[in-house]
Amino acid sequence: MPILRGFLAYLAVAVLHVASLAAGWDDIAVVTKFSLMPALMVGVVIARRRPFSWPDYLLLAALTLSWLGDIFVSDAASSRFLVGLGSFFAAHALYLVLFLRVVKSRRVPMLALLLVVWWAGLLFLLRDDLGFFFVPLAVYGAVLAASTAAALATSRLIATGAALFLASDTALAWALFAPSPVWWQSDVVIMTLYIAGQFLIATGCIRARNARGNTASVSE
Repeated sequence: MPILRGFLAYLAVAVLHVASLAAGWDDIAVVTKFSLMPALMVGVVIARRRPFSWPDYLLLAALTLSWLGDIFVSDAASSRFLVGLGSFFAAHALYLVLFLRVVKSRRVPMLALLLVVWWAGLLFLLRDDLGFFFVPLAVYGAVLAASTAAALATSRLIATGAALFLASDTALAWALFAPSPVWWQSDVVIMTLYIAGQFLIATGCIRARNARGNTASVSE
């Protein structure tokens, strides 16, 4: 696919990051983690074949906020965690607008109601372990569920990406707050889901925008 050429740098950074996590190369893992979203933004700029307009800047803003989230959210024992959580909250709020206002192609299916069950179920299971973070995570979970539901009204690519993002955040919440021991290679699983989710959301939005631009050109 021609659109993938712009994302080769992102894919290279992603592979190196996951490999460094699996191998325990902590310094490389940190550098590559903080390079993921900038590389994805470069891919968006390269792959967008037409002049930018507000939806394209909205996508870049969501990725920028995700980048800030990557920097701050990794340590639940630090006040920096709330900064990261707030950044991801704002990113999903922008995704919600993008999905509903720009790339929506059908109605939100009834299947989206399962996200209410996911939200309530996760909070119930972690209720005794979240402490102070119960309310912030409940609010964040609500906007995450809303953006995932909105993604179900877009393309399969975007919907799959949003589902993977949801799975990544679910696994992260469990790894950070559940009393059970962290499972083997949990960082690899969480980041692989996150990397794939963001990639599919970004490429799905660009494909939808480019296709819409091509349709407009033909009609003219």
